[in-house]
Amino acid sequence: MNKKIPKIDKKTIAILCAAFVLLIPIIYAGWFNLKYRDTAFPGVALNDRGYTGLSWADTKILFEGNIAYMYKDGMKLTYQDKVFNVALAELGYSIDTDKSIGQVYSYGKKQDLALSIREQINLIDTTIIFQNQIDRKDFLIEANRWRELAALETPAQDFSYKYNKGAFVSVEATEGFVINQDKLRADIENNLLNSKNDTIALEMIKDTPSVIEDKDGNALAQAKNLLDREVVLKYDTGSRKMDAEDFGSWIGFAAKESNDEHHVLSPAPDMDEIKDYLVSLVPQVNREPVNAQLEFKDGKVQVFSLSQEGIAIDTDQSANKIGEKIFQEENYTEIQKNSVINAAPVSITVELDVNSIAPELSTDNIDNMGVTSLLATGESNFRGSTKSRIHNVTVGAGKFNGALVGPGDTFSFNSILGNVGAKEGYLPELVIKQGQTIAEYGGGLCQVSTTAFRAAVSAGMEITERKNHAYAVSYYSPQGTDATIYPPHPDLAFINNTPNYILIQTRISGTILTFDFYGTDDGRKVETEGPVVYERGEGGAMKTWWGQKVYDKDGNLFLEKVFYSNYKSPALYPHTNPLE
Repeated sequence: MNKKIPKIDKKTIAILCAAFVLLIPIIYAGWFNLKYRDTAFPGVALNDRGYTGLSWADTKILFEGNIAYMYKDGMKLTYQDKVFNVALAELGYSIDTDKSIGQVYSYGKKQDLALSIREQINLIDTTIIFQNQIDRKDFLIEANRWRELAALETPAQDFSYKYNKGAFVSVEATEGFVINQDKLRADIENNLLNSKNDTIALEMIKDTPSVIEDKDGNALAQAKNLLDREVVLKYDTGSRKMDAEDFGSWIGFAAKESNDEHHVLSPAPDMDEIKDYLVSLVPQVNREPVNAQLEFKDGKVQVFSLSQEGIAIDTDQSANKIGEKIFQEENYTEIQKNSVINAAPVSITVELDVNSIAPELSTDNIDNMGVTSLLATGESNFRGSTKSRIHNVTVGAGKFNGALVGPGDTFSFNSILGNVGAKEGYLPELVIKQGQTIAEYGGGLCQVSTTAFRAAVSAGMEITERKNHAYAVSYYSPQGTDATIYPPHPDLAFINNTPNYILIQTRISGTILTFDFYGTDDGRKVETEGPVVYERGEGGAMKTWWGQKVYDKDGNLFLEKVFYSNYKSPALYPHTNPLE
């Protein structure tokens, strides 16, 4: 028996068809969102370029590469026959990559579902084009790179006065021409917003002065009243009362708004003149810091000269303070004439700002220097020296007594020695110079440098500069262990390769000069070999070598050096008469 198939009525069919029709866009929308989940939707572009099919990371690389290439030489600005290529940073602009490409990737993918659907529907028959997102700082027309552009301008000049030899001389107002910054800014931003780099032609516009006269002479009267004040600058080591000529040069003029919104002339600080004057005070105000002077006594470091902080005038801050304190309206009013004879003038005192400069070695940080042990000693004998040579050796050795070399720092003999001349207390004595043995102030100082060299080698220092004498000198026996100096070069230099400071002390006993190096005993072992004469020539010529090996506390060799010396015959360097 055949079963009867139930008939589906028309209403049901209609409902099923409608459901199917509705289901198609839902399925398509789901497929569409799934396919473009990690990329931008088709129909969304940044300027004239779409990024569909690319990941965020790939898009960022491509976008930044295009921007970098497009603006690698900056933007080209022109005026008449002049061309300026200016970098974006110098223009005060940058393109925000993440915000720019973020617009493309977020379109149609909002948290608001209804908004996302509307945006996706828009893509059916419309291309959505975004512009770049840019960051703009203050317009950099005053920055260093922009000074080239500013040189094209002739800004308007307000009516003003200039102080000259006891009087204020009027300076007439003039019109000028300046760059149209509004147009320039718009052209720059149009390029950046649309990823273009079109050449930008600079446009000049008229610049009119804000003040064309000193109405009723009020500004001039105020400036004269200000000039009647007595101005005193105070600083750490004293004070200075300004004379009228210097103070007058500080008084400039500027336009300011009045109650009726018009500009009027008013006294104002000329900051350039004030700073120039403060710079001239530097030799009187500034004081160099002084390091503590130390000695090693009774098994520990002791102070024999205290440290002292230095000071340096802060010209910018001091100039600002002068401008704020002196150029106030209360100082522009006329001073009431006092009937008392010899009455003191109205005074304005400004205390200059100074910065403290800490000494490299202060009295307070001695305990942290690590100077606890005698590391090495260097000696030389100047027996047979003249009185003037002994005098120079004594003066020179004193320069190094208490000298400090920080860990890792380079010791320069000539830097510590300083100038060598009569006013430094030296006498004429023989030196080897320019193929002769002649008399000069400071002759004999090589006795000091030779002794320092021997101590440095024995302490395991890394010698970075040393030169032997032109010929063998008896004072420096054994030959091969000497070090000649003549400021600025040749010099004796070495690096302090110990973990802490080295304190140098010098002493003279009879005709023996001694350099003692104090510091931290890091367990090193220093071996020297020689000096060895490996070749002799005619007339006392010879060649020598002196070896240095330095081992750490574990016995590992970490420094090895051989000092070669080549001495010529003394006969090649004839003597001249000493200076009178």
